[in-house]
Amino acid sequence: MIDWELVHDLGNIDKNEEITRVSTNYMRSDQNTTAAIDPSLDEQLTKFARSPQTGVWNYLDKQQIINDIRDRLNNPYQIQQGEQPFCGPAAVVFELIRKQPDRYINICQNLYEHGSFEGYTKKIVADGRLCRSYGNLRMPQADWMILATLRDCANKIVPVHPKAPKVVRELGGITKPWEISGWVRELLGYPQAKSHPTPISGEFRALQEADSTIKAGGVAFALINSQGLLGNNSFLAARFHRIYPNHWVTILGNISIEPQTKITRKNKNSIITFDIYSWGRKIHVNTDTAAIKDFFWGVTVGK
Repeated sequence: MIDWELVHDLGNIDKNEEITRVSTNYMRSDQNTTAAIDPSLDEQLTKFARSPQTGVWNYLDKQQIINDIRDRLNNPYQIQQGEQPFCGPAAVVFELIRKQPDRYINICQNLYEHGSFEGYTKKIVADGRLCRSYGNLRMPQADWMILATLRDCANKIVPVHPKAPKVVRELGGITKPWEISGWVRELLGYPQAKSHPTPISGEFRALQEADSTIKAGGVAFALINSQGLLGNNSFLAARFHRIYPNHWVTILGNISIEPQTKITRKNKNSIITFDIYSWGRKIHVNTDTAAIKDFFWGVTVGK
C-alpha cells in the first residue's frame, strides 16, 4: 500500500484557484460565519495576553499569535495549511479547535512560552532549531507554530524549516496514517485511534466506520488524491491521479451512499456524498463509486 501523501501536496498551488475549479463531483461551500467566543475562553486568552513569560519563538509575534487564535476560536475554518504541505496536522488541529477550544489555547500558550505542551500520554517538544527558524512561513503565525511543531516532531530525517527548498518542504510534509492516529490520541485524547486503508477494497466499510464514529462523537480523517476526487480532470490526468494519495481531509459527516451497496468498479450506480474540511473551507463532495475507488485511500478514526 502507498500510504503517504507524496510530494505533490499542493504546496505552492493557489488554494483558491484549486477549489474554484468546480467539477460535477463536488460543490464548494465557504464557511464565513463567525460567533462570539465563550466568556471563559476569552478570559483564558486574556490571561495568555497578560502573561509576563517571554516566548521561545524568536521571530514570532505574541500579539499576532493571540489575534490568530481568537480568529480560530470565532471560526475554526480559519485554520489552514496555507502554502505548506501540512494538511495532516491541520485536519487534526481543526477538530481540536472545534471540540476542545480551551485545550487549543493551552497548547498554543505552552508552545509559545515553553516550546512544548503535554499530550495525553507524552510531552510534545518543539526543536530549538524550529523555534529559532525564520523566513516566509506561508501561513499565519499561530498555525505555523502548532502545525510545524507537530510535523517536525513526527519527522525522523527531513526537518521542517521555512527556508528549505520546495522539494525538502514537501518531503518534510508527508503525513502517514499512524501519525494521524498519534495526533488523535495526543491532541484530542481519543484512546481508540485506528486506520482503515483502502488501497484495493473496503471503501464502503471505511465510510460506514467514519459515519458511525462521527455520529458517536468521534472524529474521522480521509486520505485522498485531491486532484482526482476534487478536481476537474481529463481522462489522462484522472488515470495519473489514481496511483497515489496526496491529501488529508477532515470528514465532517452527512455521509450518504445511495443505493446502499458495496462499492465496486462494476457497481457504477451508487452516489456517494459527504462533507469535508480542507483548505480552510467546508466542501460538499458529491461523487460516484468510480471516483471513490480511484481516489479514496482510506480513513483514520478516533473514538
